[in-house]
Amino acid sequence: MESPLIQKSWNKNLNQLDIVYPNLYYGGVYCLAPLIIYNIVNNQKNWLCKRHFLDKNNLTSNLIGFTFQYEPDYYNFFKILKQNDIPKHKNRKQIIFAGGPCINQNPGTLAEHIDFFLLGEAEISLIKVLKIYEKIKDKEKFLKAISNIPGIYIPKISKKNYTYLESLDKIPYPIYQPFPEETSKDFVFGKVFILETERGCPFNCKFCSISRKPRYRSLNSIKKIIDQGTKINKRNKVIIYSPSFTHPKRKEILKYLIKGDLEFSVPSIKAELADEELLILIKQGNQKTLTIAPEANEYLRFKIDKKVKDEKYFQFIGLANKLNFKRLKCYFLVGLPDQTESDLKEMINLINEFKKRFNGRISLSINPLTPKPGTEFENIKFNKSGIKQQYHYLKKNLKIKFKMPNLNQSYLEYKLAHMKTWSL
Repeated sequence: MESPLIQKSWNKNLNQLDIVYPNLYYGGVYCLAPLIIYNIVNNQKNWLCKRHFLDKNNLTSNLIGFTFQYEPDYYNFFKILKQNDIPKHKNRKQIIFAGGPCINQNPGTLAEHIDFFLLGEAEISLIKVLKIYEKIKDKEKFLKAISNIPGIYIPKISKKNYTYLESLDKIPYPIYQPFPEETSKDFVFGKVFILETERGCPFNCKFCSISRKPRYRSLNSIKKIIDQGTKINKRNKVIIYSPSFTHPKRKEILKYLIKGDLEFSVPSIKAELADEELLILIKQGNQKTLTIAPEANEYLRFKIDKKVKDEKYFQFIGLANKLNFKRLKCYFLVGLPDQTESDLKEMINLINEFKKRFNGRISLSINPLTPKPGTEFENIKFNKSGIKQQYHYLKKNLKIKFKMPNLNQSYLEYKLAHMKTWSL
């Protein structure tokens, strides 16, 4: 059993939509996208929406949506269709749509299998789609009817176009966030309320696909969401959902959470924006780990437009020590354009300096650059053999253990992200 659920009284006029996160339940409950769809649809008078996952699915609706956060989940899409005896090609009775960051970057990969795509932000286009579906159930006529809605892309019928919200305050928030009554250790954050404070990012890192146009929820709106969300969901911990947590009122948000006696967790922090007051607030929220992403040595960091000097990270570590934080997570990249052995040496020196300066434990993650469509690096090739050599060099010379993903999986992610079309 999950709670809280949006309760709907059954009647013969109810339309149904299934929204699917195509991976495991214990991770999918923390994804905001299915919650947005779940709340939007269930708040419509004549609609019922249920969430489904790779390990928890029983698709009964004729209108089915998938959200793709990671390209390898495309394989799980086909698994779920097979589990539910749904044909993978479009000559089926079900109408299947998709959205999410992977789809926004390249809808072409699944164009042979998806009937229509939601491009951009679903809050704008989805309700219009639902209204048309209420009147038109015939699949061919329905697709033709929605083809001119902004943000709706139907391969071979309409052109790609994207919708973006100018203001986050003008849309309803996904207040209802169901969790199972009991959670295992696999649920890494426990039972929490997810708070989205902003979308987009003001920085211009060349490898990143996040929108360059930040939009911030107002402080008053955020306070109302916190009050309502933690009460309805009966949660005493909040996870802040944000690409970079650059909200101009970020300190006031944390102060309000502390005032409400709520624990919280913030995302990766921009070292250049962090000061002692911010870290004190984070400490008061009972967060024990800080996360930063230097990505590379200083020279290469500036080349990829992440313009932060090493000294800023040293100052950040000094503050972390002063406030007795016990763990520091650091993210770096390999496979960057023109990344030489000299750059790797400097990166190793920087990591060693972090280890020397920080009083607690450092957790190090080094990931390969996976160039994505729509970024400045989209035409960079994934040099699997070169990246493998870089990892070998780091393992040999770096005196601290680090996590790295499966390189074959990363290469698969790259290939799927750039496919013009894919048919199984």
